Amino acid sequence: MQDPAVQPFTVLDFIRFIDVGKAVSVAFAILFIIWALYTVIAGYHWLRYGHSSAVAIPALIVHVVVSWLLAGYAVSGIIG
Repeated sequence: MQDPAVQPFTVLDFIRFIDVGKAVSVAFAILFIIWALYTVIAGYHWLRYGHSSAVAIPALIVHVVVSWLLAGYAVSGIIG
């Protein structure tokens, strides 16, 4: 007989109704917005304050290209 004071762990009611697909989509949308803001701000600073550096423009291009390649790989579903 089970002690009435001891209750088994149950998932909270609101967690059961969360659609995982939508939650992941929202999470990736938020990450994309953060990435886009970072890219714009970093690009502005590289272009505004990095004019004496020969690395600023190539670094910005590499950042954007590598980011898009990683994002494309992440959503492509390619495994191994």
